[in-house]
Amino acid sequence: MTEYFTKMNEDYARKHFPDGSVFEKTKKVVKRTSIFSTVFITVFAVASLWGLVWSVGRALELKAEGRDDMMGISMGICGFFGVVFLAFLVILWFIIKQIRKKREDYIAGSAKRSKLPEREIEEFERQVLAPDCYILRLTEGLERVLSNGDGFLTRDYIYLANPSQTVIRVDSLKACSFSDYTYFVNVGKRQKTVHCLAVYLLASNGVSVLSDTTRKAGEALMALLQERVSGIDTNGGRVLSEGREMDDYTKRILGQGQ
Repeated sequence: MTEYFTKMNEDYARKHFPDGSVFEKTKKVVKRTSIFSTVFITVFAVASLWGLVWSVGRALELKAEGRDDMMGISMGICGFFGVVFLAFLVILWFIIKQIRKKREDYIAGSAKRSKLPEREIEEFERQVLAPDCYILRLTEGLERVLSNGDGFLTRDYIYLANPSQTVIRVDSLKACSFSDYTYFVNVGKRQKTVHCLAVYLLASNGVSVLSDTTRKAGEALMALLQERVSGIDTNGGRVLSEGREMDDYTKRILGQGQ
């Protein structure tokens, strides 16, 4: 089991949470990524602004020359560059908004998505740094590199690597099942369907989390949670298909399907 789960230690805590905060690390990662994105988007915004200025200037030249037959096309080009420029400005506004977010904003967002009070999210953060916290490594290889990081199982909470930063109380867990989800990639002129295995957590308050896993790591997590939560449903280790089967399973577990 130690291949997938290890206990929190000083080296890990110092490397990943030098400020002693899970969400402070999140803030720094998002800020670093957002700054890079800002530079990238700004270049395109400036280019589209230059295109807008050029197209407006060209439209004025055509009007001065009396070439009314070209005005429709010219104004269309102006409109295109104008829309693109405004779109980049909106994207920049969202990115800058992310850069300005504080640790408290991430805690508030996590609490909202987790349907828990902010004080519980703060308690989760404290428990992550305790020596009895399990570090969950459910993926390996390239998937691990591309994932959102490690998950954590503390005394009272579980967090799986997910963009929504959802935290679930362990005593509220109703199910831990495998699930299949798909995405599409272009291979030459064809579209290929890629299937991914994930672990699906469902809490009594309706909050759920989907996180990538390997088969063995998922089975180990199910075994670990069965020791902690009496009656947790694992769907017999079977894999749920995304869509209707997943919805029906969720309704059944929450007692809404009867």
